[in-house]
Amino acid sequence: MKKIFSVLLFVFSLSAFAQQPALTICQGKFALCAASTCTKTGKTITTNNGVTYPEVVCKCPVLEGPSIADLSAGVMKGSCSVDDPNTQVWSLFAPRLVEGFHYPQEANNFVRTPPSATKAKIQSCPGAIAEGSTNCWGMMCRYDKNPTNGTVTATCSCPIGQIAKGTEFLTEAGQGNKAACAKHPVAAPNPLATPTNPTK
Repeated sequence: MKKIFSVLLFVFSLSAFAQQPALTICQGKFALCAASTCTKTGKTITTNNGVTYPEVVCKCPVLEGPSIADLSAGVMKGSCSVDDPNTQVWSLFAPRLVEGFHYPQEANNFVRTPPSATKAKIQSCPGAIAEGSTNCWGMMCRYDKNPTNGTVTATCSCPIGQIAKGTEFLTEAGQGNKAACAKHPVAAPNPLATPTNPTK
């Protein structure tokens, strides 16, 4: 029950990124970036809300099956389809409950075994560094040339700076290692946390 609650909390917090979410289920391949950390590119990226943010890139495993999308979020244009399915894939979200909530993760270089290396674990990160967290939901990714430890991956271009400073946030990155909180992890605001008002 605790695991299911954690997943529902994470999905609910994702919806906070969209003012008028157009939630749907997409079928097929998708990048699952929930456990990835990211690297600044020095460039900017503009999302559907018309706001420009600092850009990061994140390496994420590509999975296949049902995934949760907001067709108005990120840079999606009202469809689960991509222009070129041979090179492009959307970054979406899936709880993976039927598989025991396991999937290849960046923290363990995308290995597929043992199960302990693929177990998702949601952790909370401090609001003081929230502006450095990443939102990859609904962002465009491009397949990497070669698999990593047998896992097909894609590199996604995503924004940071969407969660306000002082907002505690949730991430699956790091498998519970707090060091991941400061590495631009893919994250979502914690809807159950009490906002703080840090000094600038």
